[in-house]
Formats: sequence, structure tokens, C-alpha cells
Amino acid sequence: MKTLITLLGASVIGLLMAVTAQAATIDITFNNSNGFGFLVTPVYTGIHSGNFDAFNAGSAASAGVEQVAEVPIPPNPPNQLAPERLAADPGSQGGFIFGPGGPIMDGESGTLTIDVADPSTNQYATFLSMFVPSNDTFFGNDDPFAYQVFDDFGNVIEQTIEITGSSIWDAGTEVNQLLGAAFPGQDIQAGDDEGGVIQRLLDIDDGSGGNGFNALEALFGVTNAGLITSDTVLFTIDIEASPTPVPLPAGGVLLLGGLGAMGFVARRRTRKA
Repeated sequence: MKTLITLLGASVIGLLMAVTAQAATIDITFNNSNGFGFLVTPVYTGIHSGNFDAFNAGSAASAGVEQVAEVPIPPNPPNQLAPERLAADPGSQGGFIFGPGGPIMDGESGTLTIDVADPSTNQYATFLSMFVPSNDTFFGNDDPFAYQVFDDFGNVIEQTIEITGSSIWDAGTEVNQLLGAAFPGQDIQAGDDEGGVIQRLLDIDDGSGGNGFNALEALFGVTNAGLITSDTVLFTIDIEASPTPVPLPAGGVLLLGGLGAMGFVARRRTRKA
């Protein structure tokens, strides 16, 4: 009997581990503390297996990335990249991080709590958002493997991700000018297509010896934006295991009941001894 209980206990524990490894809930908090006055639109967040390659530097922007780079507020329902994301990786999950008023202003934060159904497979995160004020500037990771948020066992890798000047991009879909630029509370107007490709903002020649940040400073009066370098931390993203428990499936409840029954049997045998 003792051997049977031991074997059953090991089996139940193994099954419970398998059940709990199938889902995880995480909190993703975006902190805007750039200090230059830049804000971002609600931050698109995709959890995926590494197959969601949103964009590549030196290539033309996709329709989804162009929408991120030019549209201040996500449409309703707010899932603007869903078709493209699902085509790239049907198993990925996504959502938006909103600020108190929608966009996340300088000095504000926002949190997305997301249930990841298969964290041992969907281990990576992609973040995309418009960088305001601008015409077609955005931030994001062109490497789909840049941010690993789960390990091979589905455990959350708690961390703080730093978004620096090197992660700010020009989509190449509009001319950098006041016409058609996005400002807080203002929708964009259609601007002229640059006919170009995605470039790192720091790599753009503004024509006066500066880069794309210098152009934003000159166009929109963003004080000291020209001082931003590849190492300047503009935003941070905190990844944490959510304190909200993942509901245990019905099978898990039955397994817990089995554990309790075995404990009862063990106690009876102890009393008889």
C-alpha cells in the first residue's frame, strides 16, 4: 500500500506540474520617464515563439508597422496588428498597454496583465508604439528574440527592459514635417510618402550634421532631443509574474482531491500503527 501511495503521489504531482506549466499570467508595465517630453501611443505587446518578426531595418515598413508609426490611437477594437501577427505566428498572443488617458505621457506608466496559454513555447515579446511628436517615428525591437520573458519550462523571467535611443526608428512612410505630424490629442493627416525604408532615427542625416533626433528637436521644439544617443534610456518595461492566480482547470481540482484522499489514507495507517 505504501508503494502504491508513493507511486500515485509521484504521478499526481507530475500531472499537476504539467497542468500548471500550461498557462502563466504576467504583468507588463511600461514606464515613460524620458524627460524630453516624448509620449507614446498605447504600446502593442505580442507574446510569441520567435516567429513574429515585426520589421527589419533597411526594409520597407509593412502595413501594420506603418499604422503603428502614424496612427496615434489604436482603432476599436484595439487590435490593429492582429491579422499580421496571426499570419506570422498563429500561436502568439497580444494586447495594448494604455496610459491613464490612452497614450502614455512623459512621467506616466501603464500595465497590461496577460494570460499566456503556452509560455514554454511563446517565450518572447515584441513591443511597438508610435513616438510622439513625429510623423512616422516608432519604437520597437526588430529582433524577435531580443526579449525573452519565459524560460524553457514556462517560468517568468522577471526583468526590467531598457528602451534606449537605438530602439527608435523612422518608418520611411511620411516626410518629416509639421504637416501630418501627430501631437497629443490630434489625429494625423495623410502626409507624403517618403518612399523609403525603415531606418534607425540616429542613423538619419538631417542635412545639417545632426540626426533624426535633431530633426525632431528642430521641427517640434523638443528641448535637447539632439542630445539623445544610442545609450540614452527613454523608457523601461518591467516584466513580473502576476499576483493574480491562474484558475486551475477542472482536472487540476480532481488531482488535488486525489492528493487529499491519499493524505487521509496515510493518516489512517499511521493511527492504526
